Amino acid sequence: MCMLAATMCACGKSEPVYSGISVMGRNYLPYNLSGFTIADAFGNTASGGGDDPPGAGGGSVKCCYKLKGTEFVVKWNYYDVDQWHKGDKQMLHGETKVSMPQSQVPDNVGSRILEVHFFPDRHVEFQFPGQLVDDARLPIVAVVKWMKQYQTQLDRRYDEREDQQFRRIARIVASAWLKYGLTDRDDLEQYTYFSLLMNSRFDTHPEAQRILKSTASQPGAFAKWALSLPDHVRFEVTSGKFVAVAAPSIADGLLPSARVDEAQHG
Repeated sequence: MCMLAATMCACGKSEPVYSGISVMGRNYLPYNLSGFTIADAFGNTASGGGDDPPGAGGGSVKCCYKLKGTEFVVKWNYYDVDQWHKGDKQMLHGETKVSMPQSQVPDNVGSRILEVHFFPDRHVEFQFPGQLVDDARLPIVAVVKWMKQYQTQLDRRYDEREDQQFRRIARIVASAWLKYGLTDRDDLEQYTYFSLLMNSRFDTHPEAQRILKSTASQPGAFAKWALSLPDHVRFEVTSGKFVAVAAPSIADGLLPSARVDEAQHG
């Protein structure tokens, strides 16, 4: 009798309905995001995004949609801008399932914003209601702006346009997240500086690898280590004169290919 009652209750359970919602994408991929769709299990769909570079989000909101339930499928298109410019105009496609617990629907229609966060490993997270504030979970744009103070050194080292440099930095930030789960802005700034202006393989230095592994869950710890680096370690890193250790690998396709025609100066 109890089992029957439980079954009947489960069958009669109502699914949450979200009406009049707006959709906003947040792109943390090291690729350009070229639109996405969300589908529920009841035939409803929503779409968002445009041609969004890495770090984009918060400015493009599409309205007004209805979605139902707690299980969704997200599909998106993305591409490598540098390969596109070379004539390899290949549009790539991603797809994943996303679960969202039942959430309270704001009374104000303008606050019914579903944020869709695309991460470098191609998993997707929903936030509802979204906040419409520039609170990036992976601060790509902030790191790009911070690196501008080293523009002279970057120009001497890399022969590239501003947009190419932007994508180079986005690639480094994504790799830091994929390898070590770094999300703290200070950590990502120092990781990018070390990668671009000291040694692209700096994380294979034994001390760097030890810190990156042991402080992965301590925001700001890597930056603190980087800013207090002993002179002899700094020399080893910049000169490459050290016995390298293994660093985590990144699955093929998660990062755009490095440009082979780039000119790197000493």
